[in-house]
Amino acid sequence: MSTKMLDCILKELDDVEKIQVIDGVNINDQHLDYDTKDIPKMPKESFFKEGDIFINKHHRFSYMPSHTHNFIEFNYMYSGSCTQYINDEKITLQEHDLILMDKDIIQRIDYVGENDIIVNILVKDDSVIELLRQSISQSSSIVTKFMYNASKMDAFHNNYMLFKLQNNEIAQNMIECMIMKYFETSHQKDKSLNVMMALLLSELSNSIDQQTSHFTEEENSILPILKYIDTHYDQVTLSSLSKQFGYNANYLGNKIKDETGSTFKELIEKKRLDIAQELLVATNYSTTEIAEIIGFHSAPSLFRLFQKHFHQTPNEYKAQNNHK
Repeated sequence: MSTKMLDCILKELDDVEKIQVIDGVNINDQHLDYDTKDIPKMPKESFFKEGDIFINKHHRFSYMPSHTHNFIEFNYMYSGSCTQYINDEKITLQEHDLILMDKDIIQRIDYVGENDIIVNILVKDDSVIELLRQSISQSSSIVTKFMYNASKMDAFHNNYMLFKLQNNEIAQNMIECMIMKYFETSHQKDKSLNVMMALLLSELSNSIDQQTSHFTEEENSILPILKYIDTHYDQVTLSSLSKQFGYNANYLGNKIKDETGSTFKELIEKKRLDIAQELLVATNYSTTEIAEIIGFHSAPSLFRLFQKHFHQTPNEYKAQNNHK
């Protein structure tokens, strides 16, 4: 898909817009209950049927009443401008602005016209740990800490970040490439979107001078621990990790499980699997050499790992993916 085609898709009136353009009355296509005293919540199950990331265009020619959601949301101002209220704070988005919103914030959007195109990028909260693992080199950044906090069940969720990306063409291109990828029909689309989102988070982490943060980070973050695991996956043990960070091993194991949803062993296994997949496809290393690189003492351990996750040998995986 070309950028010209994307522009045509986003400017074309969708079915809801064809109705709203007539009189500006909001069409409640998500069937939110505005008759109760509680602010309605966007139904999570409507958006993540095909993957961990959902992208669509905000319907123009009307307003969006107050609502909350239990997923993480980016709003990208593709063109024009709009006025939003985040927890009753007025925010004006200009072209190429990006706002990142935590779960449970209260959001409403004023009337948007024909040239005011907002693209919604929704991220399933329980997929965030995997996204952060892919961009873990930026674990000290406030963006990574924001995303990690948003993924936690017991954290305070009332945060947002605003990025002024008018002078960041790299971030603009990344976002628009994600949108184009989403609208394509592709067998590997979900995996590609996850990788692209991880790259975008890294780029946003480097855009400190372009962001406004309304986020207070928690103490005792597990992110430095995850970064250490990601760097030393080939040799670290739970015992050595606990000594490195001054924790009891049992306590640290439980902390990792509680905050990531995965055990220490599962995190190590996933990292080794990812590196092994890359080396099998991109290099001519033997399975014995790859096993040694990722921290196994012998090739049979690598074979067991691939049988467990793919029900095939490493060589079968290599042959299958080299044909694509």
